[in-house]
Amino acid sequence: MAKNYYDILGVSEDASEGDIKKAYRDLAKKYHPDKHKGDKAAETRFKEISEAYATLNDPKKRAQYDQMRRFGGGYGGTHQNFSFEDLGNIFGGSFRGRRSAGGGFGDLFSEFFGGSSGFTSHPRKGQDISAELTIPFDMAISGGKQVMVVNGHKLNVNIPVGAEDGKKIRLRGQGHHGMDGGASGDLIITIHVTPHPYFKRKGADIYSTAAVNIVQASLGARIAVQTYDKGLVSLKIPAGTQNGKLFKLKGMGVYINGHQGDHFVEIQVNVPDHLDAKSRKALEQFAKTAGIDY
Repeated sequence: MAKNYYDILGVSEDASEGDIKKAYRDLAKKYHPDKHKGDKAAETRFKEISEAYATLNDPKKRAQYDQMRRFGGGYGGTHQNFSFEDLGNIFGGSFRGRRSAGGGFGDLFSEFFGGSSGFTSHPRKGQDISAELTIPFDMAISGGKQVMVVNGHKLNVNIPVGAEDGKKIRLRGQGHHGMDGGASGDLIITIHVTPHPYFKRKGADIYSTAAVNIVQASLGARIAVQTYDKGLVSLKIPAGTQNGKLFKLKGMGVYINGHQGDHFVEIQVNVPDHLDAKSRKALEQFAKTAGIDY
């Protein structure tokens, strides 16, 4: 009895292409050989699922398959008036003359469903797999190897120097297995970088903030700034520095792919939450002298 590919995939005969793809993905995942090593029944089921999908996912093959089922009887068609000429009209001249050559109607069905003529299978590349991997801030700068597990398989992922958050890494051949001799799909990994408590990075440039008080911002000062990998450095803050002012420490960023970055420092001016009477009087006198309304 001919296989009913619709039943194998669990879809109706008027199923859309999307319905067929979804059914295949769910079943292929459920019966994949990697999940049932040594289970011959699961392996056979997986092959049936792949065979059904290869036919129903191809509009031309699906139309031929539906036509054959109608001629085969039991599916709403009538085979009393069926002739080998009819079969030749459906599939072309390759089937004509088979009867005179000694092959019977069963031989034609065997050839059709066996894939030797009417259903020649073409290699199909396996589907890609998407995954996400979070790496430390330091590794994103210097590169390295990070272990991750995908579908039960442990992989060592090479992280390139200077990896940015959102970067995609493609591991070829690590996706789903192909069908009919087709190549396996790829594993596409999206990199996420763990935020650093003090620094941010854009390429080879490092960004940080430095807090100064209102006196330092008003009169100017020298402050110590912690760099990413070059220790403490001194930064001169000129008088009248405003909140949010950005200063550049040239060459104090990180070295990535032949480029030495800079370190940018954003100034945050801290205003005291509480003033004692003496400090308040001094500020009021300053405002009066400077002609500042308050």
